[in-house]
Order: sequence, then C-alpha cells, then structure tokens
Amino acid sequence: MYKIAICDDDSLQVSHLETQISKYFDEINVHYEIDGYYKGNRLVKAMSTQADNYQLIFLDIEMEDINGIETAKLLRNLDKSFVLIYVTSYEQYALESFEVSPFRYLIKPVSTEKLRDVLSDVLVELTAKQKFLFYQVGMEHFQVILDNIVCLYSEFGRKIHLELVNDNSVLFYGKISTLEEELPQTHFIRVNSGAIINLDYVVSFNRNEVTMINGDCITISRSRKKTVVATYNQFIERSFGL
Repeated sequence: MYKIAICDDDSLQVSHLETQISKYFDEINVHYEIDGYYKGNRLVKAMSTQADNYQLIFLDIEMEDINGIETAKLLRNLDKSFVLIYVTSYEQYALESFEVSPFRYLIKPVSTEKLRDVLSDVLVELTAKQKFLFYQVGMEHFQVILDNIVCLYSEFGRKIHLELVNDNSVLFYGKISTLEEELPQTHFIRVNSGAIINLDYVVSFNRNEVTMINGDCITISRSRKKTVVATYNQFIERSFGL
C-alpha cells in the first residue's frame, strides 16, 4: 500500500487531487491511503511522529506560514526517499527547489491527463525504490534496498562487490548476469562485462565512461555503448517529465 500526502492551503485543490488520485489507483487496482494537509508545518509534524512515512507527497509552493520550498527542506531532513511532486501556479521556483529533488511539477489548474501521466511515472519510481536485493554470506541471509546501491562489480566471475550510498560495501558470491536480470532496467544498466550502475547516482556521463557519486569512474564497453546511451537518455527524459 502506498501512503500519500497532499499539502495545499486551498482545500478545494486538496479535494480535487485526492479525488483524481483515488480514481486512478482504483482503476489500476493499487492500494493506497491519502492524507490531506492545509499547512506545511502540520505535514512536517505528522512526518516526524508517524512510524510509516509517506512515499508520495504533493506539495503546493505558495502557502502561508512556511511555503512549499521550506516545507520540503524540513521533510527531506526527516526522509530523503519520498517522491515529491510540486503543485504550483508559477514556474519560477524551479531553480530554488532543485536542492529538495522534486520529481515533477504540476501547473495549476492540474489537468487529469497530466496528473495520470505523472502518477504512471511515479509508480515506476516507487516500484524501483521498494524492491530489495537479497544475498547470502555464509549461512546468513541479508537484504539491501535497491535505492541504496550505487554500483556493483563482478570479481573473478564468482563474487559480487556492492558499493552503497553510505560508503559501505558488501561482498558475496553471485553472478552479474543473474543480477542484471533481477534489477529493474529503468534504473540499473550494465555498462561493461563486469559492472552495473544505478542511474540515480551518476555524476557525469559521456559515451565512453560514467562517473558515480562515490567517485568511481567506470568504462562503458563498445558493445554496450548504444544501449547504455539510450537507457540513460530515457532515464533523463523520465526524470524531467519530457
């Protein structure tokens, strides 16, 4: 089940979004729970006290007391993983809001067609974020959230080396070809015979190599170049709603 929050000081806007979101998820048989808020500080308070955080938040930018930009900054201090959709009457906040990593912007009045397109992309994003990679070390079984994986390497064809966002690493027995089939291709791409990267953590990219957030510079093999470039371009277009 997806937990969703809508925060807007216009009660009609909250009601409209809730109705349209509910209708879309009901049609595709996705379970959900929606909470509405009319002030940013109330949403922040709820996030700071509840056990299960929201995975998707629709946030108005132009609100009294604390606006959507400041609200998002406080929310990101509590949880960096939720998908943020800004709902606004203006587009001038794009640069100011960049640091809180909005997934999309919806311009008021929000059209049903545009909202449905955004929700479709959101489900792809949330599916990738929720999945786990399971592995075994000795007799112990472990799991790691896919969103925490920066990249992974094959070592001697028998072991997998995971690089994680917290600068930790994991080593376990496995084959990179098997993991390539298990990982979501919307976010993970095999760039050469021994390396798979998470596109969420790319710092720079060209046709020959990619640099990751942890500083790793990984070569893109000639045989995979066309596929890698196409996948990266699709990732960018999806991220910016193009």
